[in-house]
Amino acid sequence: MASSRSVRRAQEPVTYKCALCDSEDGVRWYCNDCQENLCDRCKEFHSRGKKTKNDDVVSIGEANRQGDKPVPEVCKLHPGKLCDLYCSDCNVLLCSMCLSKLHKQHNLKPFEDEFSITKQHLKEHMTAISAKIEHFKNETSERHHVTEAFNDNIDTMRRDVNIQRTKLKKEVDSIADAVLAELSSMEKKGLATHKEDCQLYEKNVAELTRLLEKAEITNTSSVSMFEIESSLRTSLSLYDVNVKSVLPKQPNFVTGSIDRAMLAEMLGELHHKNQYEKTVIDSKHVQRLSKFTVNQQNQIFGICPVDDSHAWLSIHQYKGLVLVNRDGVVKSTVKLDFCPCRITMVGTTDILMTSNPRSIFVYKLSLHNKQVTTIADIRPHKAYDISINKKGEVFVSTNTPDIVVLNQSGTIVRKVPCGMNGKCIACLSSGNVAVMTISHNSLSITNESGTVQHTWTGELNKGQKVGQMQLCKMSRDKYDRLFVPNYTNNQVYVLPRDGTQATCLLDQEHGVIGPTAVGVDACGNVWIGCGVGTVHVMRL
Repeated sequence: MASSRSVRRAQEPVTYKCALCDSEDGVRWYCNDCQENLCDRCKEFHSRGKKTKNDDVVSIGEANRQGDKPVPEVCKLHPGKLCDLYCSDCNVLLCSMCLSKLHKQHNLKPFEDEFSITKQHLKEHMTAISAKIEHFKNETSERHHVTEAFNDNIDTMRRDVNIQRTKLKKEVDSIADAVLAELSSMEKKGLATHKEDCQLYEKNVAELTRLLEKAEITNTSSVSMFEIESSLRTSLSLYDVNVKSVLPKQPNFVTGSIDRAMLAEMLGELHHKNQYEKTVIDSKHVQRLSKFTVNQQNQIFGICPVDDSHAWLSIHQYKGLVLVNRDGVVKSTVKLDFCPCRITMVGTTDILMTSNPRSIFVYKLSLHNKQVTTIADIRPHKAYDISINKKGEVFVSTNTPDIVVLNQSGTIVRKVPCGMNGKCIACLSSGNVAVMTISHNSLSITNESGTVQHTWTGELNKGQKVGQMQLCKMSRDKYDRLFVPNYTNNQVYVLPRDGTQATCLLDQEHGVIGPTAVGVDACGNVWIGCGVGTVHVMRL
């Protein structure tokens, strides 16, 4: 609250005299050219004078300046009174008549005092605004330069990709042309042989026809019959019909399988800074990015992250697949005639699936047209889990000691013995396969021939060992670390590449209940689906 002295000072009215008649009445005008106050009457004379009729006469509150003394505005509530007081509590200008119960006990200041302070603050704000404008101009310029360099880099890489594509096409065309040239050569040789054989046959037919005609004529004469019969006996021996012609063997072209992984490696690989770096697993530093429930009480069977913001889900007793974002918003659904169980993505274009209840079929969903096809029949086995290796081969677990391996067309190319009833599987980039036993108490890393390299039975890196385990759908990151959910203990374990000792990713503070499926996205975030239909997205 202001002191009584400051209030009295603030309440002293600021008066203005007309520069022409010294009147204090109706002084509401100011000539910016003459720098003079004017009353209503003198303003009229001023506006009609020969030398002053074009002067800039404005309301005294709109004056440019009056010496070094600030000019207050005319009060809107009380015409003729100037707003020569400032209420610090209400942050408003007011005249002496505005002092009422609203401002009586407030902190009042003379207009001139507050004007100078406010003017200084305004200058500071203007300086700050100018600095910020300059900053954002510089940022805009820098952003333009960075984007220009980024686009130039994209253009360079696009050019390199097209050069590699041209080289690959040229090599493929060269190989295909060589095969076609060989086919043309075979065709030419076959036609030449055909011509030679047919000419010989036609010659034999003509000669034998002449012999036959000669025999028919001689058949009426008994004298020459003996002679012609002897001649024919000698001639016929020259035409041996038991000699088989050497026919050309039918060629057979066996199409090769397209190894997409090898083609991608030959073309080149795109590296960008969005790829995550390997971090040490520490449950204390795990951060939950989001938590949502898709289908209450229904178990999440499979999670396939598309990028760091979206993932496809398969859900117990749901005939379809659901695409959700990290906030749990359903972005797309695909209706199916069956309930999918385990799912895995083929690049970004297709999803391979098994069904629940288990069947002998493996299915493929093409995302561009949402069409589902049956790509494999693995009878007598039944398909359970599914995974794809770096070469594009499809591994299917069967709850038996055999893992069925398919090519991209769905043809069974081999079987890998896992030495146990393999349930959940995950292909590693090294070429090995992680296999979980049906009894849920061990996990083995096998090579492509089925030889066990490592076995994990619950050993943790702090000298502890997991007790009861019910391991579910696991996944790997790009460093071949396995993320294995344990439904019984509400935990997810991270198994390193050597598969000896694991780290517990979660603790009770994370609140993950009954994890049943795990997926790792392109940024290393871990998507954890649970038995109650809840999904947690964790950042390491």
